[in-house]
Amino acid sequence: LPEDRIKYLESHTQALELQLVYRTEQTSNAVAECDALREKLTEATQKCEDEKKLSMEVMRAMTRQYKGMQEDLLNKINERERVIQTLRDTLETQRISHIEHIAAKDEIIERKNAAAAKMRDEEEAMCQQFVKM
Repeated sequence: LPEDRIKYLESHTQALELQLVYRTEQTSNAVAECDALREKLTEATQKCEDEKKLSMEVMRAMTRQYKGMQEDLLNKINERERVIQTLRDTLETQRISHIEHIAAKDEIIERKNAAAAKMRDEEEAMCQQFVKM
């Protein structure tokens, strides 16, 4: 029957239209979800890049700080070495001065001992002359 056939075709058309609407809606939802995921990916990528930049900045700052500390320590070491060398030089100068001072004192003592011996000899000679008188 043609009426049944028409009804059948109309209901089939209606079913196909509903299916088309459903699939269009699904496609639309999938596209929206895909766009949302792309946005999240873009945000995550940007965040990752920002974190990399921050890490590099921190690393550069730490490297500068390390180099500054290293230079400061080298300056302190060099200054301490200069102080040590100055003290060694002063010590050597004082040691030489002390040796010279002791030598001078020894010479004075030797001269005084010689003078005392000469005076004893003169006293002895005077005693001998006095005895002879």
